[in-house]
Amino acid sequence: MKVIFKDKISEIREVIHVSKRLLSFLWEKDKLTFSGMLVAVLIPAVLPFVNAYIYKLIIDLVVAATQGQFNYQQFYSLLGFRFLTMLVQYAAFSIQGYMDVVVWTKIPVYLYQLVLSKLATLDVEYFENSKFKDVLQRVRESYAWRPLNLYSSLFYMFQSMLQLLIAFVAIATLNWALAIGIVLAAIPAFINQLYYSKTLWGVWSEHSPHRKKFWYLSNLIQDREGVKELKIFQTAKKFLGEIDSMQSKFSRENLKVGKKRLRNSLILNVFATFIYLGIETFVVLITVSGRITLGSLSYFTFVVWNFENGVQGFFSNISSVFNHSQYVKDIIKVLDFEQKIVSKENSIRIDQNKTPKIEFKHVTFAYPQSKKKVLDDFSLVIKPGEKVAFVGENGAGKTTIIKLLARFYDVSGGEILINGNNLKDLDLESWYKSLGIIFQDFIKYEYTLSQNIHFGKIYAKFDLGKIEQAASLAGVDRLALDLDKGYDQMLGMTFEGGQELSLGQWQKVALARAFLRDAPVLILDEPTASIDAKSEKEIFDKVEKLSLNKSVIIISHRFSTVKNADRIYVIEKGKVKEQGSHDKLLKLNGTYAKLFKIQAERYR
Repeated sequence: MKVIFKDKISEIREVIHVSKRLLSFLWEKDKLTFSGMLVAVLIPAVLPFVNAYIYKLIIDLVVAATQGQFNYQQFYSLLGFRFLTMLVQYAAFSIQGYMDVVVWTKIPVYLYQLVLSKLATLDVEYFENSKFKDVLQRVRESYAWRPLNLYSSLFYMFQSMLQLLIAFVAIATLNWALAIGIVLAAIPAFINQLYYSKTLWGVWSEHSPHRKKFWYLSNLIQDREGVKELKIFQTAKKFLGEIDSMQSKFSRENLKVGKKRLRNSLILNVFATFIYLGIETFVVLITVSGRITLGSLSYFTFVVWNFENGVQGFFSNISSVFNHSQYVKDIIKVLDFEQKIVSKENSIRIDQNKTPKIEFKHVTFAYPQSKKKVLDDFSLVIKPGEKVAFVGENGAGKTTIIKLLARFYDVSGGEILINGNNLKDLDLESWYKSLGIIFQDFIKYEYTLSQNIHFGKIYAKFDLGKIEQAASLAGVDRLALDLDKGYDQMLGMTFEGGQELSLGQWQKVALARAFLRDAPVLILDEPTASIDAKSEKEIFDKVEKLSLNKSVIIISHRFSTVKNADRIYVIEKGKVKEQGSHDKLLKLNGTYAKLFKIQAERYR
């Protein structure tokens, strides 16, 4: 029982935290809208009671007139006040509608900008974690409307609270037992709503990985790059079947919960109806007995009715707040994630004009949530200006070496030294500027050709001359001549006027980005995997000239790419198994020689 109570307290605290954070976002974005929204929902909570009391006075005035002269001056004054209160109340409703439009216009994009700004700072580790991907998927699905529904529920909850407070005080002046009876009638309904709102969210959360697969399969069927293979292998039918199966299972779970909720709600409504009718009967009887006036009968009947609506509305809004907060908390969760890889205070800045010495010293590394060591007591030295290559089977740890060197992750053991300084002590921004990297999963930016290349040195002023030089080094200059608008040509097919490139052409554009950066350390991860042999030779001839005083690190399965390196490292199971020049490794007649001969055999 204590555990359940603690869980409930924890849930309430979480809902309060999420609600406060969401309200703070609206306050930060637009204080005027926040204030206007609050006033617009609170006025309709107060004025109905004022209006009802005025009507009570009018009725008493009419009853008194049956026994004497009718006071027209007082009647017209009350009528004027009634007109004014009704006018203000209708104006408040109109303002509510306008404020809803303002909030719905400003907040979704603002919230997603906050999320995107946070994502831009987070470490690579997050994006390679499946649980984090599940959270992101839920954020994408709900950011546009769940926060807005939570805003509405919160503001209308404040309205119900004020309405409830005024009605409670009014009805308590008549009889405290009546107020307590109405509250007791509403509590079971609130518990029922709260339970099932959490249950529905639990179903949604439980199936989140399935929802992720649902969207993956949906995107797969819509993807223009995948449609050709779907048609040839006729896999669309299988994927549609999986989507239908997931959707059916999800629907069954929700309908099951919905039926239970309906049954309990009907039972609780019968119980509440008896209480409210009993209270109305009590008010009528004390009016007949002469204890209150006919105007008071009208007023207290309205108060009881409004109290009922206030309690029901308050609990309903609390339930709604709880429901929507379960989805919005994922947005808060993302915003609260912390960047782990950061520069220390007084960190060491790297001179981009000097090529550093790089040393892996007894490095051990295992990815988070994994006990398997990808690198184990891994050591090597890359001298300034040295050209090295990493070869080995998939999963040997080659790309992990680059991730650690770029400090996307911190080592589990040992250290990486740059000019004798621990990589963790370097200023990250200056270290990133020292690296020119083309990843094997490079981005195809659907921007103009010149912008695509400029992204390699986005922190520098746009210089078309240098962009053209980098394009020439990567063999993109010939591509520019074939494009309708040259360097101003929009690439890709997403936007109007765009022109699609082959994978090899895209890879050359990515190479041009790395060349434009002109960094002292050039890292090429499978840089020519989609490029023909002739273009590959031309590119690496230019790399040789470009990188006379730079360090170059190459990862490739093509031995034609790596054989000219000063030193080749054969990586196996996270360790350096062999090292040396191409000729030395062939004479060694070990793993490298075996792999080289297998590849060379294919060209005979």
